[in-house]
Amino acid sequence: MKKTLVITCILLALIASGFYLLFRHRQLTPPKAETEILHIDVPESSFNLPVTLGLNTLSDYLNGKITGRFLDTTFYLQESKKERVDLTLIKNGDIHISSTGKELICTFPLTLEARLVESRFANLLTKIVRPASTSLIVTLTSPVELDKSWHLKTKFRLKGYRWITEPVLKIGPYRKNLTRKLDKLIKEEKQGLTTMLDREINKGVSLEKTIAEIWTDLQDPILVRQGPTSVWIRFLCRDLKGDFRLGKSDIVCFTGIKAKMMVMTDTTNLAKPSSFPDFSRMKAMEWDPVSHIYIYAYTSFDEINRRLDELVKANDIRAKGYLRIYTISIKHIKAYASVQGLAISVKTGKDLKGDFVLTGYPVFDVPAQRLKIKNFDFAVDAGSMIVNRGDDILHTRLREIVAEKLNLGLDTLIRKIPMIATDAIANAKSGRTIELTMKDVYVDKCDIRMGKEKIHFLIDTKTRAAFRIKHIKPGKHLRINTGSD
Repeated sequence: MKKTLVITCILLALIASGFYLLFRHRQLTPPKAETEILHIDVPESSFNLPVTLGLNTLSDYLNGKITGRFLDTTFYLQESKKERVDLTLIKNGDIHISSTGKELICTFPLTLEARLVESRFANLLTKIVRPASTSLIVTLTSPVELDKSWHLKTKFRLKGYRWITEPVLKIGPYRKNLTRKLDKLIKEEKQGLTTMLDREINKGVSLEKTIAEIWTDLQDPILVRQGPTSVWIRFLCRDLKGDFRLGKSDIVCFTGIKAKMMVMTDTTNLAKPSSFPDFSRMKAMEWDPVSHIYIYAYTSFDEINRRLDELVKANDIRAKGYLRIYTISIKHIKAYASVQGLAISVKTGKDLKGDFVLTGYPVFDVPAQRLKIKNFDFAVDAGSMIVNRGDDILHTRLREIVAEKLNLGLDTLIRKIPMIATDAIANAKSGRTIELTMKDVYVDKCDIRMGKEKIHFLIDTKTRAAFRIKHIKPGKHLRINTGSD
C-alpha cells in the first residue's frame, strides 16, 4: 500500500511537471537587427558588341556609287599629235569585293570606248571612223583598317587587268591596235581609279553612326519601376575600344563599351552623356563575346512591410490540423535585416495565438532563374497547446504563407532585365539599315545584401548581342574627268 502511494505521488508529480512545461510561456529572443546602412559600389558593365559589315554590302555601296560612264580622258595616237582620241571608261557589270582574310580584292569590269575626235583629214575622217570598244577586268587589292573617326580606310593598288577583247581602232582600211597605248595609259591613270575607291570608301563607309548611337542610347534613362516614386536606371559610359578583323565574307569591328549603372528617382537634371571617343584599338585577347551587364536594384523594408500588411494582415490563414480546420489571423507582421539574415516577426491570433520569428536568407536560384528564401525557419513563443505540442501542419502552412507573400520586388525586376538590356543596347536600332540580334539575357549571379534600411540586389547578367550593317546609302553618283596628254 505504501509502495503504491509512492508510485502514485511520483506519477502525479510527473504529470504536473508535464502540464507546467506544456503550458509554460517560453521567452523568445528575436535576432538582433542590423544597424549598418550599406552603400553599394556597382561594378562596371561591359557591352561587347561585334558590328559586322558584309563585303556584299560594301560591293552594293560601290555599285550604287559608281554607275555608267565615270572616267573621261584624251590621248594622241602619235607624237606628232595628228589624231586625238577621247577615251571613256564605262562600268559594264557589278563591282565585286572579296577577301583573302588579309586583304580586300576588288574586281572591276569595264568597257573602254575610244573615239577619234581630231584628224589630219579634218572632220571627214572623224565622222566615218567608228569608235573602238573593248572590255577588260581590272583587279585591285588593299589592306583595310579603321581610322580614328571609325571610318573604313583602304589603300588600293592595281594588281592587274585582263583584256576580254583587244582594243582596235579602225581608220578606213587601216586597223590601229591600241593595246600598248592603253596599257601605258591605264598604268598612268591607275592612280585616279585607286584614289577614287579609297576616297569614296573612307567617306561613305563608317561605323561611327552605329556605334555612336549605341554609346548615346546607353546613357538614356530606362524606366524600371513606375509609381509615386518612379525609378530609372542609366548607364554612364566611361570607355570604348575596338578590335578589327577581316574575314572571308565580312569586316567585323569588335566593340567593347565600359559603362557603370546608376539608379535615379529624378530625370529632370541629367548630366550630359560623355562624348563619343575616337577609335582606339583594344589589347590582344581582350575581346569577350559575352556582354556582362551589372544591374543594381534595392527595396526598402518600409516598402516590404507595407506590402506584407496589404497581402497578409487583412486575410486569415486556414489550415487543416489533426482534428479540424484551424483559422489563424495575423495581427502584426514586420520584416527586418538581422544578424541571422532576413527576419520576419509575426504575431498571430484566433486558433493559433503566439509570437513567431521566421529567419532565412534571400538567394537567387540561378538554374531556376528565380528568387527564393533559403533555410526559412522559425522560432516560436506561444501559450497555445497546439503550438507547444508541435503542430507541424500549422507551422508549415504559416511558413509557406509568409514565404509566398514576401515579395521583395526582385522577381519583377528579373523579368524586366531582357527589356532593360534590349533598350540599353538597341534603342530604336532595328530597321532598314541596321539589324540587331540578341540571345537570351541570363542572370549569372545575384548578390543580395541587407542593411538597416534596404535589401540590395547586385545582379550580374550575361547576353550575346551583335549588329549587322544592312545598307549604306551611296549618295550622288561619281563622274571623273581627267586632263589630256
